[in-house]
Amino acid sequence: MRTIVLVKEYLIKSFHKTQLLLGFCFLIHFYACERELPLVEFSGSSWGTTYTIKIVTEESSSFDFSTVKIGIDSIFISIDNQMSTYKVNSEISLFNTLPKDGAINISSGFVNVIQRSIYWSGITSGAFDITVFPAVLNWREGRKDREYKEIWAPPTDLDVIMEMEKIGYNKLNLNGNTLIKKIKGQMIDVNAIAKGWGVDQIFKYLKFKGFLSFMIEIGGEVRTTGKNNIGKNWRIGIDKPIEGQHPGESIYKVISLKNKSMATSGNYRDFYEYEGFHYSHIIDPTSGKSIQNNISSVTVTAPNCLDADVLATALNVMSFNQGLKLIESLEGYEALWIIKEEENTFKSKISSGMRTFLN
Repeated sequence: MRTIVLVKEYLIKSFHKTQLLLGFCFLIHFYACERELPLVEFSGSSWGTTYTIKIVTEESSSFDFSTVKIGIDSIFISIDNQMSTYKVNSEISLFNTLPKDGAINISSGFVNVIQRSIYWSGITSGAFDITVFPAVLNWREGRKDREYKEIWAPPTDLDVIMEMEKIGYNKLNLNGNTLIKKIKGQMIDVNAIAKGWGVDQIFKYLKFKGFLSFMIEIGGEVRTTGKNNIGKNWRIGIDKPIEGQHPGESIYKVISLKNKSMATSGNYRDFYEYEGFHYSHIIDPTSGKSIQNNISSVTVTAPNCLDADVLATALNVMSFNQGLKLIESLEGYEALWIIKEEENTFKSKISSGMRTFLN
């Protein structure tokens, strides 16, 4: 039985950096074993990360998969043009550079992502918030008045307080398809939701094309339907969260998925370091500060990938007890926390229904 190893790559730049269609690979595997169906695989680079799409087909299939490639490409391009903070002319970048009271008409897909993000911000009591971008940039830049610019240092409390004035999902002003900048300096970043949205859009496209069994993965966000090419559930590996190890080098758990989505978020690969202390790249939107806890990563299973993506990030911000209470209150959602006890020593905690997904 094969296990597909997928993890979120935090060393890779965030979702938005455009690397569309570079290194695209289109492969069709015909396995000799009689019980294995043909498997079509698309893989490549986009949005500053990698993707893999596996489609199970019938042996007699003569489907023209070049048309599928074109459809997938168009989805990548469309979402990039809407939500990439690395493209100066994307819809999100144009909004972020607007003055106060400026407005921009945005695409319906972008509207849906913002609306869903506002919904989850309320559910998570602000642990997830796309308006946190000013604080993210504040920590990325580091202390503004430090003596040696080449040596990163954490921002001062005053720096943090100043950026917090721009943050708050309740300050977003979306009127139909018009996004209005309500306060000076307000900026948004949908990095923690848009890859999941992208997975879901490709999922809908492949369903529309008539495929019944496939797996989609973009930067560690996964959605599956049906069985794999040997008639088993799709098996997805979760990395042991050890700093410095490459994805797939050490698997901590394996998740068995059928007609489910999964996302993993953690802070062990991407962090800031100052005087021997690690500061997570994940920022708590309620404080504007780097999170400080012993949660190394969180994996969430959900009906769709957008929601799994959001919750995996939010549960890193929340304490374990807060996160567990939230997950147990949501029907169809489960979670696995990897907790760091000592150096390279971990324990896992799971929600009540997660055990059914573990192998």
